[in-house]
Amino acid sequence: MLPLLAVAPFAVAVLLLAGRVRPQLAAVVALAAGLAVLPAFTPDWAAVWRAQGVAAATGLEVAMIILFGLWLHEMMERTGAGDRLASWILTVTDDTGRRVLLVVLGITPFVESVTGFGVGAIVAFPLLRRMGFEQTRAAALALLGFVAVPWGALAPGTLIAARLTGNSFHDLGVESAILSLPVYLLLGGTALVLAQGWRWSARRLPELVAVAFALWSGIIAANVLVGTAVAGAVGSLGSVAAVLILARAVEHRWPARDAATLRAARPYALLVALLLAAQVSAAIAAAAGLEFTGAAAPIHVIWTSAASCLAITCLLAPAMLQLSWTDARRAGSRASGRWRPVAVTTVVFLSLGALITSGGMADALAQAAAGLGRAFGAIVPWLGALGGFLTGSNAGANAMFAGAQAAAADRLSMDVLTVLAVQNVAASVATAVSASRISLVAGLMDEAGGERPNVRPVLLAIAAVLVCLTFFGLIQPVRVAPV
Repeated sequence: MLPLLAVAPFAVAVLLLAGRVRPQLAAVVALAAGLAVLPAFTPDWAAVWRAQGVAAATGLEVAMIILFGLWLHEMMERTGAGDRLASWILTVTDDTGRRVLLVVLGITPFVESVTGFGVGAIVAFPLLRRMGFEQTRAAALALLGFVAVPWGALAPGTLIAARLTGNSFHDLGVESAILSLPVYLLLGGTALVLAQGWRWSARRLPELVAVAFALWSGIIAANVLVGTAVAGAVGSLGSVAAVLILARAVEHRWPARDAATLRAARPYALLVALLLAAQVSAAIAAAAGLEFTGAAAPIHVIWTSAASCLAITCLLAPAMLQLSWTDARRAGSRASGRWRPVAVTTVVFLSLGALITSGGMADALAQAAAGLGRAFGAIVPWLGALGGFLTGSNAGANAMFAGAQAAAADRLSMDVLTVLAVQNVAASVATAVSASRISLVAGLMDEAGGERPNVRPVLLAIAAVLVCLTFFGLIQPVRVAPV
């Protein structure tokens, strides 16, 4: 009986989201369902309140990351800096395949890592249209660029999974990066097929492997050396560099350099520099054995937070972009309108996840999962994908399912960190074809207008995502076998 009650909040959320109820309302109703069944589990109320306190602190940090990321994007768009950088990208190479790899495995992951929540597609779609792709093909290619979502918006989704389960944010980031190479190869390869067909794409397989490996190794190295929050932004520069090297070696081409482009890139450069400085200073403090207690503790947390780095960047961006404070405030108001529903949904789902983990519901689900044995490993990616598909973000998916998945893995003596990484990556991949992402690119197509939609490119993108999830479902029973 208890496992059925524990499933109730998930079932409520899934049914409401599948019924196209607004995500923020679905999250609130699911939380209410969780509170309604909680007394049946005779929880330790002190532990529940402590978990809610941690969830509130994490939710505040995540909400600020989302807000400042969207504000930075709005300022970039208002000043034309985004268009300036897009024009520069077109000078990198004349080759269609390399341009597609640059956008799908380089530019989109970078923008999504810095700002998140679909902004990568907003940048990629017009860029792909400038390359000559028809609307639906450009939309499908933009969706395939969501390959580094575990580090999107400076990795709040990965942070949520780590905080909810008491695991290391750094270790979960590294493990998620290790698992991600098949995603880069499959989605990058599908993008090449969409660009110019199967036969042409087969000839470009070595270049695909080189660029995908550069992204993979770059994100792993960034996770290990400079921290998980900045890993997507720094690591994606590796794939950009790989395309630049290929263009130089094969086409004897080098991108144009001018003052306007450098000026447009300054906010992003400042953000990456601040993130690196925060991580390096934290590492130096740890190596020196410094302990931050009392009043120094919150100061240390604020300085090392990705939200603080984004806030500083947003405050300095108007001067860098020659934007008046009036226009900067208008950009902030527009960002706030997009931010509120996303923030409410994420924070409420985070509270629900903490309730499930601390209130005994996760233990009941874990006990039920124990009967599945090794077969549980095959289910892990599909549960993660369900959350990502329904919520449109790995933050929401991890808030819903990470605690229960970790508890089940622990009950089955499986490697909890690997199970969480599978959950994280699978949820992230599924966001690429979620209703919110497809609605986003459909809106971009409506704005462009003038062409009859062709559903086949989008279906191929969806098929590529399903192949990724099937791969994880087949291989994970081996990777997460009892230790």
